[in-house]
Amino acid sequence: MASYKIRISDGSEIGPMDLAALKTWIAQGLVDGDSPVMRSGSRQWVALRTLSEFKGIVGGRSGGKKKGKKKQAEAEGSEERWEDSGPVALDGLRVRGTGGLLLLVAAALGLLAWRPELALPAFDGAPWLQIALGAFAVGLALVPGWGLARRMVRAVLLLAAFALFPVTGILIAQGERGAALLVLAAVWILISGLVALLSPRLGWGGLVLALLPVVAGVYGVYRFGRAPESEAVQQVRAWESPDRRFTDDAMGVVLDLPDGWVALKPGNPLVAAPETARVTLAQPRLEGYGYLTAEPAPRGVATPDQYLDVLTARRKEQRGSLEEKERGNAVIGSLTGRRLDATWKDPDDDAVQRDMTIAGQDGWMSFALVAWMPESKASRPGGLDDLASALSARGLLDGRLKAAVQAVVSEVPHLSAPVAEQLMSQTEARVLEPPQAFRRSVAALASLLPSLTPAETREISRLSTATYAGLPWAQRRDLAGYIDRVRKGDTTDPAEDAAMAELMKAAEMRLSAEQRLRLQAYYERAVRVGS
Repeated sequence: MASYKIRISDGSEIGPMDLAALKTWIAQGLVDGDSPVMRSGSRQWVALRTLSEFKGIVGGRSGGKKKGKKKQAEAEGSEERWEDSGPVALDGLRVRGTGGLLLLVAAALGLLAWRPELALPAFDGAPWLQIALGAFAVGLALVPGWGLARRMVRAVLLLAAFALFPVTGILIAQGERGAALLVLAAVWILISGLVALLSPRLGWGGLVLALLPVVAGVYGVYRFGRAPESEAVQQVRAWESPDRRFTDDAMGVVLDLPDGWVALKPGNPLVAAPETARVTLAQPRLEGYGYLTAEPAPRGVATPDQYLDVLTARRKEQRGSLEEKERGNAVIGSLTGRRLDATWKDPDDDAVQRDMTIAGQDGWMSFALVAWMPESKASRPGGLDDLASALSARGLLDGRLKAAVQAVVSEVPHLSAPVAEQLMSQTEARVLEPPQAFRRSVAALASLLPSLTPAETREISRLSTATYAGLPWAQRRDLAGYIDRVRKGDTTDPAEDAAMAELMKAAEMRLSAEQRLRLQAYYERAVRVGS
């Protein structure tokens, strides 16, 4: 038995219903010959009057005009689709057209997923690919023109419009103003227009009115959302190097540039870097610049914090308005460095710049990553934190230095590990053999003696007497003569340095633990003063 689905004036679909029920509706005037109906077994909506089982019923009860024989025959013999005539034809085209617009939006978002630099920097990190897939899905759902899909997509678009408000709040909290907010407003207008296009039973006038916000939204997104290439960006492009990684094999320092950052060719005029800079950097979208420097540790520098102090003093000479904000540890691969965040004002435009310095110490070499960009952009994806995480070091020289320090500590008991490392930092070689470290420590203590108080002089004298007491008279004489010549600045033979270091070790090992600690304290003081 045949059954039917009928679409009433508000767009709702009723059914399936049998022939008798449908005839009752016709009799009650609920539907007429222009009402779209779908017969069971068919997928086509056709005008009710075109079905043979309703011949005469619709025409006699609808009060419509009598058709001529020729036109009636044409109507009865045709099985034209409902979408091809009348207001419902416009509805179907409108829904499918909206789906096409959403597919175009998905294609544009897919382009941004591939080339995010085309959009404003404020939207860096946006999930373009996920949004593009969502737009593609809802656009595809509208292509068949189903009423249920239209209602579902309309609800999804309304949710997307409401989601723009928290996004706007986030951008405002990040300090964004102007173009970025205008883009969100244009997106909201565009979505509102799409929602209007999916309204049921929209006539030609309503269609035109709904298209106006769509056109305005598309224009606003294109007008305010594009990232124009400024003169500064063009200059960076002109000096950009193809290298994405800097490696110093001797030190084991590696810098893998994150997205957005580029290395610049040597000799570029864009970054004022010191002579020790190994590579200069730029982040053209966020107006960021920086450099990586490496050098033998300055005299007296044995820790990352000490090197950070040196770098900060240099930066203050370059940037008189530099103001320190926060200092803390920084993980640099297998090493632990120190990081300083500061701010300064650009004298050209009075903009506040965020300044980052990460200092590391690898053995007798010091290295640092220095970068800066406008404070409003420093925390964005591709900003200073991303650059900081791109720096790593294997600690190759640090391992060699620690081995050298351990050798000195085991052969020269009056030097602790930190003092031995400090002593080495005062030399050009940065690494000392135990005999060399012994001779330099003796010279350092000799330089300290004139500055001691009488009580300290008496204590050091007692410690020296206790040290020599365990040695035979001949060895005591040789050691005393050697120390006297070192104090005078006379040259000594390396073999003699080694022999006297061995004698002193044997003598100091006879001291009590307390006496050795007091002796180490005086040598530490002497080395620190000499740094």
